[in-house]
Amino acid sequence: MTIPDQDTPAPPPWRQSIPRLGLRLGVLVAIVYLSHLAINAALSWTESLPQGEQDAAQFWVLTAVFTLYALLISIPFVPGLEIALALLMLRGADLALPIYLSTVLGLMLAYGAGRLIPLTALARVFLDLHLTRAAALIETMAPLTSGERIAVLQARLPRRIAAPAMRYRYLGLALLINMPGSGLIGGGGGICLVAGMSRLFAPHWTILTLVLAVLPFPLFLWISGSTGFSSWLPG
Repeated sequence: MTIPDQDTPAPPPWRQSIPRLGLRLGVLVAIVYLSHLAINAALSWTESLPQGEQDAAQFWVLTAVFTLYALLISIPFVPGLEIALALLMLRGADLALPIYLSTVLGLMLAYGAGRLIPLTALARVFLDLHLTRAAALIETMAPLTSGERIAVLQARLPRRIAAPAMRYRYLGLALLINMPGSGLIGGGGGICLVAGMSRLFAPHWTILTLVLAVLPFPLFLWISGSTGFSSWLPG
């Protein structure tokens, strides 16, 4: 296959890029901050209820918390680890299963959203960051099929790692999600969003990958029955 050439696009001036980047960051910070305030206020409210009403109220509050957690972890660069640890402090190992399900759901939401977003949108973000070579690669890949995109990436990667990187890309996805410090490269939500946008990851294999990739820590927590061995969650 002939790999199409793509001229390196010119990035916008910083006076245009910085406000857009600042707006994206500000929205994410506001979402996380307001979510923490809402969670704390809701839990404080349940504690003020009569004893007989607290259990039912806490059930609905925790249901809302897990739904919110799934939505938050699907957003790129949102610190899902801190949110997950806060939830574990509430009920300990009893929350292992709902945290696991919420984490998988959140990552699936990010992947699904990526499938709906055109790849050129990622190129615009790279241009705002003045990552012109990455933007050019994205624009080269945008009109191609999944197989053609794999061929382009294999041609751009060093020969020794090109074939294994593409062949074992689902394993690579799982490792990236679980990698300490993954928040610096977008967190679980950002990684899955890009995976969906790339069209290199089939939905059924991606779902299986996420189900297995998120499992180790919640399973360990459930078996141990204690948060004393707390480690980390993807995101």
